Amino acid sequence: MKTRTLWTLGWLAPAVLVACATNHPKAAGTAGKVTPQMRSGSNELRTYQLLEWIAPDDRTLIVNGVDRSLYRASFKGQCTGLRLVDTIAFIVQTPPQVDKYEGVVLPDGTRCAFTSITRLETGIAPSAPGKSSPATENP
Repeated sequence: MKTRTLWTLGWLAPAVLVACATNHPKAAGTAGKVTPQMRSGSNELRTYQLLEWIAPDDRTLIVNGVDRSLYRASFKGQCTGLRLVDTIAFIVQTPPQVDKYEGVVLPDGTRCAFTSITRLETGIAPSAPGKSSPATENP
């Protein structure tokens, strides 16, 4: 019985060591830095080029950049609980660029990866210098 146990341990130990030493690929969406949890409109958001965010549902996040650009981020799947939380963390690259963020982390640790971040057109065109709008002119 001792011989069989020693023989089993003799081939099992190297197999375990090889499994431990093997490089395992990291999960997607974990390469970036994770920011602290931040409320929409908080001063900390400016550090990451953001002013505010809103989650209309668990599949979409709308983000307002410090340059007043709006972005819509879509998730790979449903980010369960996103619309119910009041703080989120962002997975960012250095230097922070809104359109390159990888995803968000909810307060409970749930990670949600973006499939796309699209800059939204606001439809507001700046007026030409020296011209007043018709609504402000008096007849």
